[in-house]
Amino acid sequence: MRQVAFELNPGEILCILGPNGSGKTTLIKLIATLLIPTEGRIFIHGQDTIRRPMLAKRRLGFITCNEWSFYGPLSGWQNLAFFARLHGLDPRTAIPPVARLLKLAPYLDRRFFSYSTGIKRRFDLARGMLHQPDLLLMDEPTTNLDPIAAGEVRDLIGRLREEGKTVILVTHRLGEAQKLGDRLAVMTAGRLHEIRPSPQESLEDLYRRTVQEEGGALG
Repeated sequence: MRQVAFELNPGEILCILGPNGSGKTTLIKLIATLLIPTEGRIFIHGQDTIRRPMLAKRRLGFITCNEWSFYGPLSGWQNLAFFARLHGLDPRTAIPPVARLLKLAPYLDRRFFSYSTGIKRRFDLARGMLHQPDLLLMDEPTTNLDPIAAGEVRDLIGRLREEGKTVILVTHRLGEAQKLGDRLAVMTAGRLHEIRPSPQESLEDLYRRTVQEEGGALG
C-alpha cells in the first residue's frame, strides 16, 4: 500500500474502484484494524487504530458481505444476538432498530440458511450496524444481488448518508459509484487516486485512462 492519504467528513461516501488485486480489500482491512500498517497512521474520529484499536473499532462497522461468517442453523435473531453480545450490547435493545431500518422483522425467527441472497446481505448490513457506528466499511455489498435487491442496498446507503454516516464503499460497478459517491477514487497497484469526472469525459473513460496510465490491467 503506497501513497494513500485521505480524510472524510461525516455524511460523505467515498467509492473506491479498481481492478482485481489492486489493494482495495487490503485498504478496507487496514482501516478495519484487521491488518496492521507497517508505515503511516489511520485515525477513526481521532482514535489511532494502532495505539487504540478497540476505541477505533467502536466507531466503525465492517460489512464483509460474507454469508459464511453466519451460523446457518441458527435464526436471524440468534445470529444478531451473538454478534451484539460480542460488542457488549443487549440484543433486546440493539437488534430492533436495525431490524426496522432493514425491514428484517419478518425473517428474524427463520433459520439463516433458508434466506435468499438478498436477505442474507441485509443481515450482513445489520450485523455491521448493531453498535450504531459512525463509519461503515462496505466491500462490494451489491455483488451477486439481483437488480431489485441491489437497488434496495443502494437506497439504504443513501439513507445512511442522510443520517450523517460516513461510508467507504468498494465496488466494481461504475454506475453504482457514480450514483452514490460524493467522492470517487481508483486503486491501482496499492496507490489511491481520487478522480473527478468532467462533463467532457465519462466515468468509464476516466477510470480506464487512470488504470492504464498506472500500468494496471483492467479487470
